[in-house]
Amino acid sequence: MASDLAYGLLPDHLLLASLLLLMLLETIGAHERFATILLRIALFAGCAVLWQQIAAGYVAEPLPGEVRIDRFALLAKLVILACGFLWSLVFPRGTYKSAFLAGSSLLGALVIMDSAGFILLFMGIEMLSLPAFALIVHGAGRGAAAEGAFKYLLLSAVASASMLFGIALAYGATGSLAIAPFAEAVRAGASPAVAAGLLVASGLFLKAAVFPFHGWAPDAYSGARLQVTGLLASVVKGTVILALVRIFGTVGLNAETTAIIAVLAMLSIFYGNFAAIRQRAFKRLIAYSSIAHAGYMVFALVDTTGGRPADLLWYVAIYASTVIVACAAFAVLCPGERDDVEALDGAFRAHPVTALVFGLAMLSLAGIPPLPGFFAKLFVFTSVVASGYLAAAAVAFLGSFIGVTYYLALFFRLFASDAETAKAD
Repeated sequence: MASDLAYGLLPDHLLLASLLLLMLLETIGAHERFATILLRIALFAGCAVLWQQIAAGYVAEPLPGEVRIDRFALLAKLVILACGFLWSLVFPRGTYKSAFLAGSSLLGALVIMDSAGFILLFMGIEMLSLPAFALIVHGAGRGAAAEGAFKYLLLSAVASASMLFGIALAYGATGSLAIAPFAEAVRAGASPAVAAGLLVASGLFLKAAVFPFHGWAPDAYSGARLQVTGLLASVVKGTVILALVRIFGTVGLNAETTAIIAVLAMLSIFYGNFAAIRQRAFKRLIAYSSIAHAGYMVFALVDTTGGRPADLLWYVAIYASTVIVACAAFAVLCPGERDDVEALDGAFRAHPVTALVFGLAMLSLAGIPPLPGFFAKLFVFTSVVASGYLAAAAVAFLGSFIGVTYYLALFFRLFASDAETAKAD
């Protein structure tokens, strides 16, 4: 058991050690370039360990009912750390505080994936959310950032309360705080367990900004610095979605619950895409786009073929990495925290390579084949259709075409001529 706690949780230990070193280096006044370097080293080392564990087929349950390390946990942690490493590479300038907060949030994400019980899961959710709240206001220096952070903190507290009510109800229904007995009770159709599941899912939907629980996202994303927006829209959102898989990965949902999830997913897709069309600020556009993508990801929960974990791992990996690259490319094309999409007009002439990367990221988010984003959506829709929900999949697929309009608009802005730009003005 001790060896499993040491080796099985080695990526977590490496990240925790880096956080302690970050505090020490800041205390002694070391140069801030070491902050990002140390975070990168910890994330890269964690990815290497996870790769070795996956290759070896490592599985363990060091604390039965509390900590379980299985293949899904290892793959999810690899996706999270790899996206975190990519984020640290494309946004190289960081302070000790920002590196510490980002690392703390990533550590919370790892704790979520290790969890086999609700206590550890809830702790991980809070470890993920609270540093993200602090990141929104750190270094922003604007009232908008404080307002967005307050909305995020307030609604995140509501989400946590909803989860706690659900966990208490699950404990009353099963007599255990482990996730496995709860999943069995939901599969059996026990009413208290189903109600508990809806409360827990509602809390996670709020943290993932699924319609109609999305109210905090536009203000929080637009008030933060662009690198924080990229982290919130990618790693934080993706981790919350994977937390849903950790709970409901193989649970058979009844018809009523499936209908509720399908409706929320479709509303999220349509609302997010329609709202994004009229946005002229890039960070708000990313916020509404992320609401739509949360709908695609939640839509995978109606799958009954057993493909939920794999579909969502692929979707989170592709979506999160694409958003990080898009935000980094936008920061280069529009320096100085400029946020209006008009700044992209004709950007290809000044920065051809970066503009091409940004354009491909937009096309991937739109789901244009043969880019990765197309396959992310394809996996989800294929599983939903195979589960017998053809009509719902058709409606959601129609909603995805709405998103193509604003992604293509951003893409074509990169190649706008001076005459077209003047005419638009």
